[in-house]
Amino acid sequence: MDRKSKAASPELIADPDEQARREVANGFRQFDAALEMVEQHRAERRPFKLRLSIILTLHRFALEGISSFAGNFRPSTVEIGGSDHTPVGAHLVPGLVGEMCDYVNEHWGTATPLHLAAYVMWRINWIHPFDDGR
Repeated sequence: MDRKSKAASPELIADPDEQARREVANGFRQFDAALEMVEQHRAERRPFKLRLSIILTLHRFALEGISSFAGNFRPSTVEIGGSDHTPVGAHLVPGLVGEMCDYVNEHWGTATPLHLAAYVMWRINWIHPFDDGR
């Protein structure tokens, strides 16, 4: 069963090999940005808080030059081929992602890292906040 979601948006890179190269380069940039965020929190000795801005910044690093919606929530509905799940309307996305961040922040000191990571992965997949599921 092929499950793939895609919103109507222009392709910025037509060549699949170039797209793959860009995805790899962006993945490294995203990883470096995440490490920098962690180091900044450690250096400033302030507690970590998951925020919408963090999620959108990491999304921008991942899709810069690949998607015209890099760093933004999807602007319209999205369908997932081969799935019975219908993601929420685009107008609900920011609030639901904000609630996800609140859950992580409220359980930061009591839940295991595995629990929080699994919760975020499940919630992101359920909300489907981005235009092509990335």
